[in-house]
Amino acid sequence: MINEKLKFYFLSMVILFSLTSNAQDKLSRIKNHILNSNSSLSQKDKLDFSELVHPTVGVRTTTKEDNDIDVGLSKIGGKPDLPNNFNWPKRGNELLTFCAQYNLEEIKAFDVANVLPSSGIIYVFIYIDKEWPGFLSQKNSYKLIFHEKTNDLVRTDFPSNYFMEGIFQPVKIEYFESYTIPDDESITLKYFQEKYEDFYSLYNSTYEYIENVTELNIDDFNQVLGYDRSIQSSVMFDFAERELEISTRSEWELKQSEIFELSKKYKLLLQLDSANSTNLEKFGGSSTIYFGIEPKDLKMRNFNNIIMVFQGT
Repeated sequence: MINEKLKFYFLSMVILFSLTSNAQDKLSRIKNHILNSNSSLSQKDKLDFSELVHPTVGVRTTTKEDNDIDVGLSKIGGKPDLPNNFNWPKRGNELLTFCAQYNLEEIKAFDVANVLPSSGIIYVFIYIDKEWPGFLSQKNSYKLIFHEKTNDLVRTDFPSNYFMEGIFQPVKIEYFESYTIPDDESITLKYFQEKYEDFYSLYNSTYEYIENVTELNIDDFNQVLGYDRSIQSSVMFDFAERELEISTRSEWELKQSEIFELSKKYKLLLQLDSANSTNLEKFGGSSTIYFGIEPKDLKMRNFNNIIMVFQGT
């Protein structure tokens, strides 16, 4: 009888350990992939590279009707869930377009570093240039708004003077555990790139391994936190170029050192895919929209200095 109780106890402990260590197990598997690789990197450099694997909040999207998405939950498109007396953001006299809302309580379980507020909601609004027509990528053409509560939200009709063509198909967001590594052109990887000819081989195999372990859809660029998954070069350079207001090749060549330094300044807050499971592509084409934030602003819960850039094919 005692033996049977012991067996049950140990079996329960094994199951409990398996459940509680599952998240760590994925990270360990990714790191072990690097540490046990046949790469020419020294063991110390393999360890240093493995430490760059960053927890990331993965995003899966499913097309739904607004009525099938509870008020306050994360979604792209549809009608926004807003507090009473909400001050709709404008560019001049024109209303910005509602694109998405992110419920931070849903994200909390996957924000292992606790860098985001544990509750509240973040809204994304972007201005549509009607002449283009398309999303306008300028300093005053977008707004991210953080509201601390979610228990006072109401599904809200669009204002009468809203640009009705900018109403998008509702898409439900679900989050999952994921990981990212720096973009292959990131300044963070410069040491490895210069020292080892076969570094890119290890880099690419690690990227593919992460995709397999986390079941990441490589064609879906929606994401919260982590390193940017850029379509072109690292979007951190784009953030720097936007801050420096660089518009020509000659300006870029003159200010390369400033760009590289400023690229260290920002962290990715989120990226919003215009073309995946949503008709944001009506005005965003095949681009992904990236939002960057300075760590000091994120720590202070200040979302007023967000920087936005687009990358596309």
